[in-house]
Amino acid sequence: VDGVVATEFAAPNFSARQVGGDVAKKRPPCLPGCAEVASGNESAERNNQALPVQPSTRPPLNQESGSELGTRRSASAAPPGQLHPSGLQSNRKLIRNALDRCLLKGEANRPLRERVLQQFDAERNYGRIIILFKSIHTGRHDLRALYAYSDGLWVRIVEVFGSPPTLQPRMVAQCLRYDSGAKSFKALAALREGLGVADAVFLHPQYLHKSRASAST
Repeated sequence: VDGVVATEFAAPNFSARQVGGDVAKKRPPCLPGCAEVASGNESAERNNQALPVQPSTRPPLNQESGSELGTRRSASAAPPGQLHPSGLQSNRKLIRNALDRCLLKGEANRPLRERVLQQFDAERNYGRIIILFKSIHTGRHDLRALYAYSDGLWVRIVEVFGSPPTLQPRMVAQCLRYDSGAKSFKALAALREGLGVADAVFLHPQYLHKSRASAST
């Protein structure tokens, strides 16, 4: 150019490493609670790694809590019991409790109580038991015999006073249930509930007239 010396200004040559370093130095710090953004290869590697699936700790909407379920079960009318292979609910422990703490309690009944409980415990294969009371005329809960359900029949397993060898529904005058809390027997409202739910029964008198006193008394 006429009389003017042209001065060349070379553009500064910054390497990519220097640029990246300067940018990194000038990058503002992350705000608290925010994760720092990964660069380059680190971001790709993190994206390729699947996060582990965490099982949900929230119960299903239709699932009851343990306390609610326990409350509902405790409010059921009938106490829970094991289902015996006969198909009837076992009341064996309940009947033993009735014999020991209600019907044969006291020192005066001790010899009879021990003998009856010994025979009762020996009959381990029976789950559903019925107590036969002595007489419906008196209404007293005096033990006459014990029956157990076996192969469709109610068979006598313990005899205190003379009693039929088997029980049949037509013989029954009244069915009762035992309340272990009150230690007492309560009559069932209807006979149609049958021997399968009864803990004790009275028989019609005609089925006891020919019975003789048992040698076990």
